[in-house]
Amino acid sequence: MAGYRDTSSYDPYAGGDYGPPLRPYNWVQWVGVAFIAVGTIWALAFLLGQAGVIPKILGKSPQPFTTFPLIGVVLVNSRRRPLGSAGEAQRRRNYRAMLITVAIVAPILIVAALVSIWTGK
Repeated sequence: MAGYRDTSSYDPYAGGDYGPPLRPYNWVQWVGVAFIAVGTIWALAFLLGQAGVIPKILGKSPQPFTTFPLIGVVLVNSRRRPLGSAGEAQRRRNYRAMLITVAIVAPILIVAALVSIWTGK
């Protein structure tokens, strides 16, 4: 008896290598940009209200506004360009640059934290 494992090449963990979002944006991506803008503006208005710069008009919690940018990013990334061989080389360069940055910044932050703990400041 042949099952789906014998005849199918379905792999739930296989992900495609995709590059940046396709341009020009379609309407779904522009809705995502609008969600990001609205969420960012509302979050800034909440923070400015808490700081006393503007009147508090958005309530006591910023939680309703934090999901707008997240949904917007998903919508903007709904159409992505396939990654070619040049894109793979760029990805390796970016990865290497990220590792070098982390290797430089992490020890500095650790030393700063240790100095702060030891001196009590």
